[in-house]
Parts: sequence; C-alpha cells; structure tokens
Amino acid sequence: MDHRHGERVRALALVRVCHSDRSGEYWAGLLYNVSQDGMFVLSNMRPALNASLDVYIQFADNRINVCLPGQVVHACDHGFGLIFRQVNKKNRWLIRVLQENQRTKGIGWSIEDRHESRGLSKASA
Repeated sequence: MDHRHGERVRALALVRVCHSDRSGEYWAGLLYNVSQDGMFVLSNMRPALNASLDVYIQFADNRINVCLPGQVVHACDHGFGLIFRQVNKKNRWLIRVLQENQRTKGIGWSIEDRHESRGLSKASA
C-alpha cells in the first residue's frame, strides 16, 4: 500500500546519512527517488525500522548543504525508505527542485541554474 502524499520522482544525488542524535559515523548513499513526504536512499547501510536519520545533500561545490530529517519506514539489502519528520521552507523548495529537474533536465544539473531561472538568491533559498 502506498501512503505517499505526492508522486515519487527519481532524483539521483549523493548524500551523507547519520543518526539524528549524531552519536555515530556518517554513511554514504545515493538518493534514488523523492516525494513530498519521503525518499529512498540506495546504501549498504541497513538501519533499524523507526530509526531517526538525517540525510545531508550538498550542492554547488559544497556551498549549499541541506538536511532532510526522516524516520526509517522500510529497509532492505540495497537501501532504505524514509518518511520526512519535518520539512521547512528551504527543504520543501529543494524537494521541488529535485523533482522538477528530473522531469525537465534529467540527472545532471546545478542548483545555480535554478536560482537564476527563478530570480532567487542563495539567501532566500
């Protein structure tokens, strides 16, 4: 059964993942798809169900860093699914950019392009 509130869109991006309490190490992963309420990350990490994780995505030569906090709702040998715990205005914008870009440009993109095309500055993102 699918509980997503929006469509799931493939959106490939390298991510770093850690437990929300920052008690351990970071793991590398690949964001595979995203919806307005969650994401799936490809990784050899297999977190426990209901674990609270923070997923960090960096863009534009590491000048823009976004954290998407989530709770694990699915885990398998090749990755895990998260439902977002909280999403602020900046994170909601990032999710839209990831989804829109995949529909229009495919995987390769620069967040700089999105700022220019919408008249946004980094400060307003």
